[in-house]
Amino acid sequence: LAACYRAVRRDPPAALDAMLAMLVPPLLSLTHGDGGLGSWQGGAAVPAERLVALVEASGVRARPLREVRGWGYQRIFARPAVLQFDASPPPLARHARHGCASTLAFEFSHGENRLIVNCGGAALAGGQVPVRIETGLRATAAHSTMVLGDANSTAVLINGKLGGGVNEVEIDRRMIQLEKGSATRLEGSHDGYAPRFGLLHRRILILRDDGSELRGEDLLVPSGRGKRGKVPFAIRFHLGPRVELRLAENARTAGLLLPDGSYWQFVSGSEPIEVDESLWVDGVGRPHPVQQLVI
Repeated sequence: LAACYRAVRRDPPAALDAMLAMLVPPLLSLTHGDGGLGSWQGGAAVPAERLVALVEASGVRARPLREVRGWGYQRIFARPAVLQFDASPPPLARHARHGCASTLAFEFSHGENRLIVNCGGAALAGGQVPVRIETGLRATAAHSTMVLGDANSTAVLINGKLGGGVNEVEIDRRMIQLEKGSATRLEGSHDGYAPRFGLLHRRILILRDDGSELRGEDLLVPSGRGKRGKVPFAIRFHLGPRVELRLAENARTAGLLLPDGSYWQFVSGSEPIEVDESLWVDGVGRPHPVQQLVI
């Protein structure tokens, strides 16, 4: 719109420049080490060159937004690692055409390689992504987080709408000292499963400042309401494209080999790890077969 004003040699309204200045920093906060976007709210991994062109056209020069009130994502940059964390309720239907039940999901990259991702791509359904799986791509299970009772943390409805679910999210971010070095600690909780199961989901993520280790813990805390009884759970970690997976014989450790030769170990504290199929949608709407680790 601003370019249209400039094309007819008129100055854009001040509100346009102000809005661009507000939009670019949070957009940059969702970039990974490869410069492309994360897969959030139906979007896909928009490649770096397209994002760079967009920011250059805006005329705004800014750094990625780390955290701010009203912005739903937390970002930790621990060179060469990047952690993105969804720390808010899903957007209202009038704000997002393809809102997703992704609260407390995260993505994690190391250098130019994406290690843990979300499936993404619901907004691109109808091309190479079949329309029939659009609703599934918006579901909690399509994101790297915990699923209770095979249900979405926020109800996913047709026509891009969302129903009841997560109303309140609490988030705490702080620096902590470890035996060797320091780390950033994120703790979030949501009430999406409280009405149905009487449980709050709390997730803790700790990323070392050198980017060499990411620790996580998922807890279920009684909320005092909901039905009683056992509730099945699944904690899903969708792996990025080109990640080579090797599951150990004890099924509690998995080796993750990245294309650049980096080697990561995924370790479960108690429960065995299962391997399942998944898919990841790239920035131009092409689905790629990937794997997921499930606890």
